[in-house]
Amino acid sequence: MTSPTLQCPRCGAANDRNYTTCSGCGTVRVINPTDGAHPAAPARPAAPPQPRTAPPLNVRTHPTVAAPQTPPAPRFARDITRYLCTAVHTDTKFARHAVEQIVEEPRRAIASSPGVDLGCVLRHALAARRRQVRRDVVLALLLLAVVIMLPFLSFAALVLGYLVAWLIVAVESLSVHYGVVAGQLSRENFNPDQAPQPLSSEKRRRIEAIETRDRGNVVVSSLYAPFIGYGQTTSTWSFALDTARAEEGKQVIPFTVHEINDHLAARVGDLKLPGVHVENLLLVNGKDLLYGVDDRTRTELLPDTAGPPSAKVSPDLMHELREDGKGRARPYLSIRVTGWSGELATTFFLRCALLSDRKMLFIEGSSSLLAPVRERYRIADQLLGSPTFRQWWTLVSQAGVRAPAVLIGSPFSVIAGLFAPLNEQSKQQRQAREIRHRTFNYGASFSLRDAASDQLYYRYFQQLDRELYVKMVEHRVLDALVEFLEDHNIDTSELIQRQTTINNTGLYAGGNVTLQGSAVGVGGSIAGVFRRGQTTGGPGGPAGPGHAGAPAATPPANQGR
Repeated sequence: MTSPTLQCPRCGAANDRNYTTCSGCGTVRVINPTDGAHPAAPARPAAPPQPRTAPPLNVRTHPTVAAPQTPPAPRFARDITRYLCTAVHTDTKFARHAVEQIVEEPRRAIASSPGVDLGCVLRHALAARRRQVRRDVVLALLLLAVVIMLPFLSFAALVLGYLVAWLIVAVESLSVHYGVVAGQLSRENFNPDQAPQPLSSEKRRRIEAIETRDRGNVVVSSLYAPFIGYGQTTSTWSFALDTARAEEGKQVIPFTVHEINDHLAARVGDLKLPGVHVENLLLVNGKDLLYGVDDRTRTELLPDTAGPPSAKVSPDLMHELREDGKGRARPYLSIRVTGWSGELATTFFLRCALLSDRKMLFIEGSSSLLAPVRERYRIADQLLGSPTFRQWWTLVSQAGVRAPAVLIGSPFSVIAGLFAPLNEQSKQQRQAREIRHRTFNYGASFSLRDAASDQLYYRYFQQLDRELYVKMVEHRVLDALVEFLEDHNIDTSELIQRQTTINNTGLYAGGNVTLQGSAVGVGGSIAGVFRRGQTTGGPGGPAGPGHAGAPAATPPANQGR
């Protein structure tokens, strides 16, 4: 009789019922206290730890009555996926970037888009580009006809050409908003499995490969910060602890960096927060793959220099790199909390490293935020099955404003499409030359979810919940760290002082002190006071049009450009 198995909600791999880490993608399993399965706790050190007063209840060692197993949470947030599909249909520039920087970059890594069905969005992006190309061809022919008639009809040719262009753009806009957005992307009608398929088999295979890579445990960035796809960094902190200093009258119990990593992952997984997702990720810059990493790491990360980096590495390599702690490819414990139907996604990246003959423990934490999607990409929630006169007139009048620019730009779009094969060949030759010279950057530089973020809070409670997620995760991480070190008889007085500093990085203004639209750095954390319509506090994020944004924080002088 075969033992019961559980399916990983991230990659679908079958695992033993009591698994703690997925054998397919390495995701750390988040334990639901109502789940009947209780995996065994990590092995403790040989020497018994000193008893603790009022130990925290752990659902793995104090199981409740078994209840029916709850189904795993859906891998994708439907609303966020709908909004990004709407974006590629209604924003020509966004659709072009999605195709050019993701689909047409087979040598580069794919930036993760948490909560987004990336394959579905890219299929809609390809369909949108096909429609936009057909529109530009028709407008280019119209512009050619106007130029031919201009010597004979003069002003009349210009007026007639503008009216016809207005009609073409208006018809396309109405068909997009009510044939695609309202018809296919509304809450009632949206089905990711019915996304339009690419016409060519090559594009279909490319989308399937992108979907597979989006489930990996490797993040390869081409930017200064390694957290590509997870939004703007909102807070960072780090410190070192002397792990050779024992509690009075006790002897330090040795431990490994893997034990502390597993302990923190298990304790954070017990948090009662919506959409908690814990996994081990390997972060590396794409320019270091050819010369900056050791041979073993390069073999797994870049099996073929002419192809893209691997989306997944083995647990053995992750184990070795965590043990080293100083390489250019570094494992992090990723703790993501998703709320507001995917609108807010806060990811906390945690890394522990044992240095100086295991007598010093270095700990760093960094929080990243994916803010709500732009308001104009939510139009699917506002459209009815058929347009009212006001909605019809709004789209038609907007088409009249856009028509001249679209008409004039159509020949350039058509010419770019005609020369696209030559440009693609030239790009591939340039990239091959950069690979030979060891200067090519394999990292991703564009994230769909990040590019669609508005940098704005649309509800007061969104700002509060963002703080709630970050503070609860940081508090649990630091509490678990204190617990682990005390179990190993290590003096935690210094850590408790640092914990107090980190937990109190919020601002308190008393008396006549008033802060508005300010960004203040406290201990490496960025704390801001926001009004409605202001930025979420990420460094350098521009405010949306029509909103008063907070001044951007000046980045450190040593950041790369």
